[in-house]
Amino acid sequence: MTITERPGELTIVDDGRLLASLHYLRLDESTWVLEQIFVRPAQPATALAEQLIKRFTQLATTANVSVKLLDPYAKRYFATHPADFLTAHQLPVSGADAVRPVALHPEHIEEE
Repeated sequence: MTITERPGELTIVDDGRLLASLHYLRLDESTWVLEQIFVRPAQPATALAEQLIKRFTQLATTANVSVKLLDPYAKRYFATHPADFLTAHQLPVSGADAVRPVALHPEHIEEE
């Protein structure tokens, strides 16, 4: 298994098969948002997610950025593993004030 890094994404791949991924946004030079962690069903979810979070933590620390968390698993992880780079006021993941995901392929509606 290897962790592959691309801007905004960390992935764990084994024999060419995606096992887990972590997606983040760079809002600006000083703020990132950890948006989503995905682990393929039937995989060791906690172990793979923690590997990705630990690598993300290294990247955020090296970049000297503050981080906002959207992913519920990441919020639970950092509740028990505090980090200096987390912003004081985190974005809600549920409820009326929650940030809504943006479709990767939005449907265009043309008005006549």
